[in-house]
Amino acid sequence: MKRNKILWLKKCKKALVWVWNSFPFPHEFGYCGKNVILLYPMRIYSPSTVFVYENVKLTHGLKIINTFAERVVIKKYSVLAADCTIITNNHRSTVTIPQFVLGASHVNDKSADVVIEEDVWLGAGVTVLAGVHIGRGCIVGAGSIVTHDIPPYSVVSGSPARIVKKKFSNTQIVEHEKALYPVDERMTMDELEELDRTYFYCMGTYGVDKPLDKCVIKKIEETKRALCFVEP
Repeated sequence: MKRNKILWLKKCKKALVWVWNSFPFPHEFGYCGKNVILLYPMRIYSPSTVFVYENVKLTHGLKIINTFAERVVIKKYSVLAADCTIITNNHRSTVTIPQFVLGASHVNDKSADVVIEEDVWLGAGVTVLAGVHIGRGCIVGAGSIVTHDIPPYSVVSGSPARIVKKKFSNTQIVEHEKALYPVDERMTMDELEELDRTYFYCMGTYGVDKPLDKCVIKKIEETKRALCFVEP
């Protein structure tokens, strides 16, 4: 009888710890902007160094494995799908130190912030490693592992993630940004052309640019109201 009671108490303790660790409140974040959608459960090791901006959606199963020394920044309009993982600290194999000790001692770790810029979509099961900067407007395919920086408006996939397409043409990006950003925050055509020369030479585009009829515009407006969208 006593043994059953002890087992029951242990299970209750585990359940309470799981609940405590899996439901971080907005006020625990370093910053949590207006209309941030948090779909629980999610596990964030150090919420105080996570900064989430307006109109961001973080989906259930998210894991942010960070410490108080490393920041994770997720900027406005971005969406992280189910079961994404962000890791801000990687262990580097070191001669004479067994892995069991290395992980706990954090000797020669790679410790670095992760920044996800505006209007980014991380597909389900994406993993982002320490020090990565994901540029504005990127799409990361489901299950990808992001090990290096990604330039703006890239569509990437794989392990490690590589650029497979450009999200929009430059003309489409200009129109897209008019709807999302004030003038001083928009990318210039010179910046976009430089991206083409550096990363997107002879690549196709992923997005569509269809005229929005009245029914579609009405649906978008209804969706914005339902989501309590914060206008730019």
